[in-house]
Amino acid sequence: MALSLASLNLHCGVDRHGAPYSVKQAVAALDTDVVVVQENWRTGDRPGIAAAAAADCGYPYVAELDLVTGRSLTELRIVRRVVPDDRGAWGLAVLSRVPWRGCASVRIGAASRDPVGSRLAQIVTFAGVRVVNAHLTHRLTRGPGQLRRLLAALGASAEPTVIAGDLNMCRPTVLLARPYRPAVRGRTWPAHRPVAQIDHVLLGPGVPEVTGVVGPAVG
Repeated sequence: MALSLASLNLHCGVDRHGAPYSVKQAVAALDTDVVVVQENWRTGDRPGIAAAAAADCGYPYVAELDLVTGRSLTELRIVRRVVPDDRGAWGLAVLSRVPWRGCASVRIGAASRDPVGSRLAQIVTFAGVRVVNAHLTHRLTRGPGQLRRLLAALGASAEPTVIAGDLNMCRPTVLLARPYRPAVRGRTWPAHRPVAQIDHVLLGPGVPEVTGVVGPAVG
């Protein structure tokens, strides 16, 4: 099964100054079969910002995974000042235009001084391929351990697997994921003036080579 895939860190729908931007436009611009989202944001009983955009952009299949709840954007270090609707749930999401066979999560551990605490990754299984949505800690010395735990949890499956997301590590460190191999090269962080690539798409054994690009910044 051939799928087009994009990874998008929504930064909770706000830019670095805390000003909101159009999440709908950001998702629509990707126009891929599957979008894996990091830093999804949900307040109250409302759908998350990823799910709300999915409804408007033709993605009928949505899986949201809250990693922390009842926290503020300031506590999560998304912004440095109080913004409206400041407390909510922060996490991951997968949006898809094609049905999946199953959706699960796997725990990849915590890092000291990480406000998120213990992190999880999403695993979505389509016909013939697994897509893993991961957002590793920003604590640089702890990210490799989370990556190793993720690889161990995935195991040596016969199912071709793609890992995508904000891995918070530069390209040389990502080589720890072998036999997974990077599919995209380009600077991704910080969004307003990228100097490093910390967001990646990693292809596992059995996944054919593809051409990937870094898209325009959002937020």
